[in-house]
Amino acid sequence: MKYFEFGQQNETLMVLLHGGGVCYRGVLPVAERLSEDFHVLVVAYDGFNPTEPDTEFVSVMDEAKRLGDYIVEQHGGKIDILYALSYGCRVLLEVLADQRLTITTTIADGMSTHDYPNMKSKLCKEIYLFFFTGFFYQMMGKAGPMRKKLIARLTGRKPEEAERLLYPDATWKSWKNQDACLIGCPMNFEVFKNTDMHIWHGINSQVERRLAKDIRKWKDAGYAFTYKVFRNVGHGGLIAERTEQFIEEVKAVHAVSQEKKASDV
Repeated sequence: MKYFEFGQQNETLMVLLHGGGVCYRGVLPVAERLSEDFHVLVVAYDGFNPTEPDTEFVSVMDEAKRLGDYIVEQHGGKIDILYALSYGCRVLLEVLADQRLTITTTIADGMSTHDYPNMKSKLCKEIYLFFFTGFFYQMMGKAGPMRKKLIARLTGRKPEEAERLLYPDATWKSWKNQDACLIGCPMNFEVFKNTDMHIWHGINSQVERRLAKDIRKWKDAGYAFTYKVFRNVGHGGLIAERTEQFIEEVKAVHAVSQEKKASDV
């Protein structure tokens, strides 16, 4: 795992967790702009990092543990803003569960509301991974020009965004491990209470509408979070294509989080 830091002169630390099956390079242009206002830390997952091509992704739990170690060692265990996109929200949940860390504002952008299936049989798991993970491995991990255009259309993103995000050199083992570690591991929404939790969906894509399906169930269950829908962007479109709006939204929610934190003291 590697970390790329920008804007170290700024006091507010913002950690960026990118999506699954893609490369950290997708958020670099945004990170450079964010560094005008924040101290930005971009996490590059093992197995999907061209600067560490021999690494392999082990699990979201492993990535979160080592990120927690780094934050404790280098930043005193304090994160002002934790932002994750898509699959990165599963890493985010593990980070929120780390009792060593204090996290003021958390933003889960494009978070899936679906758990992975609970399978006990090793054979069933292997069949599931072969078909489910294998589909995305072929679709994204080995995408040619036509598949890149299709991915851009399905996610409501520009074709050049898909070109920058997709990473063709990840191994099948890294792809497989992303999903294998989450089979039978339901999301723990109790960790929402450890932060000021915000969930965002850019609803202008087929992918995002499916991901957001069960949000009302979470609300009805009493989990503490603030929900916001962005109707004119697709999956991850706010951070990638409307950077200035994204920054203003981040600043606004963080100001609210700081007010809540001050009132609790």
